[in-house]
Amino acid sequence: MDWLLIVAPLLAEFRNVKRHAGRAPACVYIPARGREQPLSHTSRYAVVVRDADDECAEDTCVKTPTTGKSAAVEYIVNNAKCEHVVIFDSDVYFTPADAERLAAAAGHDGVATSYRLVVGKGFWGWVAAAASDFGFVLMGLQRFVWGGAVAGRKETLARVMRGVSNAVSDDMYATARAKALGVPIRFIYLRLISPPPADSPRTLFKWIQRQYAMAARFGPPAVKAGLAALAIWLAAWALHPHALLIYAIAGYMRRKALGVPATPLYIPAAVAYVYTLAAVVLGFLTREVEWRGRVVKLNATPPERPHPAAR
Repeated sequence: MDWLLIVAPLLAEFRNVKRHAGRAPACVYIPARGREQPLSHTSRYAVVVRDADDECAEDTCVKTPTTGKSAAVEYIVNNAKCEHVVIFDSDVYFTPADAERLAAAAGHDGVATSYRLVVGKGFWGWVAAAASDFGFVLMGLQRFVWGGAVAGRKETLARVMRGVSNAVSDDMYATARAKALGVPIRFIYLRLISPPPADSPRTLFKWIQRQYAMAARFGPPAVKAGLAALAIWLAAWALHPHALLIYAIAGYMRRKALGVPATPLYIPAAVAYVYTLAAVVLGFLTREVEWRGRVVKLNATPPERPHPAAR
């Protein structure tokens, strides 16, 4: 029983290891505000979508009549001209091949998603990387739409994203709506790299807590159950400290297999697991978070199950 608690998250992630053959041509979009560093590379093979009051500096850039990423996502899926649509976050490095593989993974009836790998700078940057990688475990426990990389046929994405412009979390809104509509969520490993979102203990914890608070408040029941299971496993690992080393080595090997930079600092950054446990537990209790310089109230209003005639 003890060993089951140790290896269960690793076993859950085996679900992620599934090959999706082929590529599909697609229109690629990046909702953006400001000047994220990856944009200098990725904007060459994507349309950048900006708010009406933001400045376009890219060759292929359009402005939406509204503001916010969620509104930009809904604008994209309603106005795209291609059969397949791919959306990446502005802080994610990707290639055209990544976009085509993600589009193909969605299939005819589903949406496809992936997950980023944070590449740290210094100790706290690698703590952020190790903490972020728990997203792969949660993805194995229960599929969710990570809004940083999502693709599908235009009609399917439009159904899943309908109404997302009013959502606080586009990830959890899309996840809940996909499950309500019966749309499969398919995962594929891609070499998606992001810079660390924080580089100090306090800002890092606030970032982690915000992610889990939004999942706990806006995610469908299956995602909430996955969060609870993750918290139980992390608490159990406190009785088996060697399990942290096993998991850290597994995460290091995942990065090497995907060709993503990793240093030995990734392994001793075990404080990430303490941060994650605290963030998951507090996530169920948090009612407001700081996000982009403002306080956001987490009032859970999951999308209703659509009437069959409206599907």
